[in-house]
Amino acid sequence: MKDSLGTITLVVALLVVFGIELATHSVGNEASLLKLGALPDNGALHGQYWRVATYSFLHFNGAHLLVNVLLLFWVGRIMEGSVGIRYAAAIYVSSVLSSAAIILLFHNLYPKSGATVGASGGIFGLLAAALIISHRHSAGALDRDSRLRTLLWIALFVGLGISFFPEISMAGHVGGLIGGALLACIAKFRKNV
Repeated sequence: MKDSLGTITLVVALLVVFGIELATHSVGNEASLLKLGALPDNGALHGQYWRVATYSFLHFNGAHLLVNVLLLFWVGRIMEGSVGIRYAAAIYVSSVLSSAAIILLFHNLYPKSGATVGASGGIFGLLAAALIISHRHSAGALDRDSRLRTLLWIALFVGLGISFFPEISMAGHVGGLIGGALLACIAKFRKNV
């Protein structure tokens, strides 16, 4: 439980924010989600830079939230157990920010109406980091368990496949991968004992 405090805290935050979405009748409503802090699909922040973080707490519907919460609970706990809460949090945050940057870049080039929301950019970053760390470092369970590594690869490829579906943000997923991979490549992780 101690190895998953950050993950559990983030999952609770996502659930609380979804409760706010339900209470404000924002679920499935892009205009309402924009009022709550989604990234605008026209790429224009108009000085509202807080959106590069808040979009990751919002979800379009219950299925979107459920998939992200389950994946986050799984890979977040793996990362916390392997590199500790601070490094796992740093990877998640850098992945969310990198995801937002790529989303905004893409939507500045190809603007449309609507909103982008979800924690999947951060989750993709955690997946990328987990795979890089498992291949480069002695990272506890990641290093010892090749089956776990295989499951991480499967999750990554399935997630990338889903990214091709309409209304799914390929830019957000790729941006998260970039953020997580970069931090995993440059950081010196100590084995969590």
